[in-house]
Amino acid sequence: MSKKILIAVGSFRKGSFNQSLADYVKVSLEKAGVTAEFLDYKSVPLLEQDTEFPTPAAVEAVRAEVAKADGLWVVSPEYNGSYPAVLKNLLDWLSRPAKAFDFETPTVIANKPVTVSGAAGSTQAKFVRAQLSGLFSYIRMNPMPGEGLGLTLPAEAWQTGTFELSAEQKELVDKQVAEFLAFIG
Repeated sequence: MSKKILIAVGSFRKGSFNQSLADYVKVSLEKAGVTAEFLDYKSVPLLEQDTEFPTPAAVEAVRAEVAKADGLWVVSPEYNGSYPAVLKNLLDWLSRPAKAFDFETPTVIANKPVTVSGAAGSTQAKFVRAQLSGLFSYIRMNPMPGEGLGLTLPAEAWQTGTFELSAEQKELVDKQVAEFLAFIG
């Protein structure tokens, strides 16, 4: 039976550099025989305890997708040395109980294997990757050891608005794919 990995991209920007990275992650996962899909969470509302229950339909749909997945791969840009608000909002919703005041039943992401990648300037998204790795542990996910993969965006990406992974960068993604698949078993 094939594994299913969901890819959550931390940027909704049209032409996002990290979407380009995520597109290659999907290709590499599929080459490895894995079902890979993007998690569509654009309609997930801002988490607010006043409107948390009854759970919004968009949140229930995202939780159902995550529950069916064998792992989650987060691909995130670095915003001011941290994660984008849309990504944090998604993780906040996924870390909350499905039923009001039910803190006994594991959340949909409890022990869910997760890894992270990011493309940025000279930082190689190291700050967002470190913060997400810590957050994953805090919300009781099962993060792959290390801080994931960071890629440097070439100067021409900033000039053209397009990020094309180099052969070397694709090899690094392929290596992370193999490591993550070994990690989830």
